[in-house]
Amino acid sequence: MNKVSKEAKLVLDELWELATQNDGYYKLNNNPSFMPLTIEKLDGNQISLCHYGEQNGDLMRDPEMVYYRDENGDYFPFYFRNDYAGYEEFAGEIIENKLVINNEEQQKGQVEFTDIWMTNIEYQQNVLTT
Repeated sequence: MNKVSKEAKLVLDELWELATQNDGYYKLNNNPSFMPLTIEKLDGNQISLCHYGEQNGDLMRDPEMVYYRDENGDYFPFYFRNDYAGYEEFAGEIIENKLVINNEEQQKGQVEFTDIWMTNIEYQQNVLTT
């Protein structure tokens, strides 16, 4: 099971705090030139991050990712969906409040994507205050 990089973790920690301080939900839109980011805490130690677009009046995830946060505060992606591409992958599942990875290769790809995505989110939305 692969965790995100230290740099991505810093951004995810800030996003986690934004959701925590706002009853589990926050829409981050510090720069209207870029798509807002919807942050939602889910059951247990999970967080969903999603950019939403619209097509024919329907909300489209572009993308959505779900992360499990362990007791050490590390993040492990396990779900990815992009509606425009018609693509969805479950690299793992939560069983008895613990993450179980079913596809190591997919999960590794999700970690690699996260490391790039969090860099982009930091650049676009200026998330880190330090």
